[in-house]
Amino acid sequence: MKNILLCNNAMGIGGVETVILNQVTAFTKKGYNVYVIAGKGVFSDRIEELGGKFIQFEFPEENVINGEKINELVKIIKEKNITEIHIHKYQCVPLVVPSALITRVPYFAYEHGIRDTKKYYTWNYPIYKIMFPIYFKNAYKIIAITPKVVEFTQKDYDIPKEKYVIIHNGIDFDIYKNDCPKYEGKIEKILIVSRLSDEKLKTIFEGIDIFQKILDKYPNAKLEIIGDGTEKNKVEQYLTQIGLDYETGSNDSKKVNLLGNQSDVISYLKQADLLLGVDRCILEAISMKVPAVITGYDGIKGLVTKDNIDLAIEENFSGDNMPTIDIDNCINQIFELESKRKEIIEENYKIALEKLDCYKNYINIPDDIKVEFDWIGLMKILKKCSDLIEEQSKDIKAKYEWIQKIEKENKDLWEEKEKLEEKQQKLKEDAKKIEDELQEKNNALQKELNEVYNSKRWKYTEKLSNIFHKKN
Repeated sequence: MKNILLCNNAMGIGGVETVILNQVTAFTKKGYNVYVIAGKGVFSDRIEELGGKFIQFEFPEENVINGEKINELVKIIKEKNITEIHIHKYQCVPLVVPSALITRVPYFAYEHGIRDTKKYYTWNYPIYKIMFPIYFKNAYKIIAITPKVVEFTQKDYDIPKEKYVIIHNGIDFDIYKNDCPKYEGKIEKILIVSRLSDEKLKTIFEGIDIFQKILDKYPNAKLEIIGDGTEKNKVEQYLTQIGLDYETGSNDSKKVNLLGNQSDVISYLKQADLLLGVDRCILEAISMKVPAVITGYDGIKGLVTKDNIDLAIEENFSGDNMPTIDIDNCINQIFELESKRKEIIEENYKIALEKLDCYKNYINIPDDIKVEFDWIGLMKILKKCSDLIEEQSKDIKAKYEWIQKIEKENKDLWEEKEKLEEKQQKLKEDAKKIEDELQEKNNALQKELNEVYNSKRWKYTEKLSNIFHKKN
């Protein structure tokens, strides 16, 4: 009997969490015992509902190897007789990897993101400079959601390509289903599902721009934005800037409703006429038989159809590998739904059902596999890290000496500047003194001249001068 441990930092709302829920369903239907170990979140209770077992465990972001928590995790692995581990988030690595190596339980290393975020961890938590090579090199397989994601680690850590398995994000079509899809009619309700984060802002703004254009033909259409995040205020500012009235919460009188995080996205998809966005929400819309537009991280990619869905699947519906189109072209594609809506919906659904059924694309580790930890490789990694520290130490020492030299030069320049300022002050004082003396002499001369002009002799001379000039 397989006893599977799925590891995540927390069971909040997100694409990775949805994948984990799908895995719980898929593995339990195969007759396996499934445990999810993670911080508590909105989806924690769903694990039990789907037949799994939830173990609350905190995975803090920190720059330490916490021996006490590793011992706790090792105890859980042994008590539950875990036979394979799936590590979904980097936050789990410093605790789960040592625990897997100690218990010799094989693990999958997952690369979910379509953006490389390893530098965030190596910069903020240097322990990852040691942990990442160990994590990837000792994994049974590295699960990458797209071919491009393989490049994030393959070259950096010299990982053989045969260690990678490309598994596009799957979905449970039994859960994400719509028995009454809308095949005709006006576009009345449009949906954006996204984290309101910096990396997603462009995709959200493009979706809002598309909605505003749709209003030209469907003036009664409404937009619902599901999701929350640190950049919510920027979304609100953008809506105000382009003149769309909005409400935080549900308000039928507003064009746009910001609904925040919602645990039951399925109910909103059932009511939607169109979804605008990127990544997993596109797949969820397709499985719910809702037309979807990929707004794209670097520009609008357009309506998903049988002509581009295979390309879209390759990069997990991010649109990174798809050509960009202008907004007017996208709007024309959307307006064509009036005549082709059912055809597009059913063609997309058929392809997704064939290629992205979560029961078909999740894999397990063979029963006879045990972790054979590469201790020599670890020594090489530690030696490499030691050499790096030594090089950094030399570099820091050289930079310190250079800074000392610059500081001395700055000190000398500062002293010279102070001397020049003193000289300048002395010159100002001397100039002021000379100016005062000249002013004093000028005042004395002026006084003397006034006395001459006011004297009887000067007045008598002036009269003689006037008489003389008249005679002439």
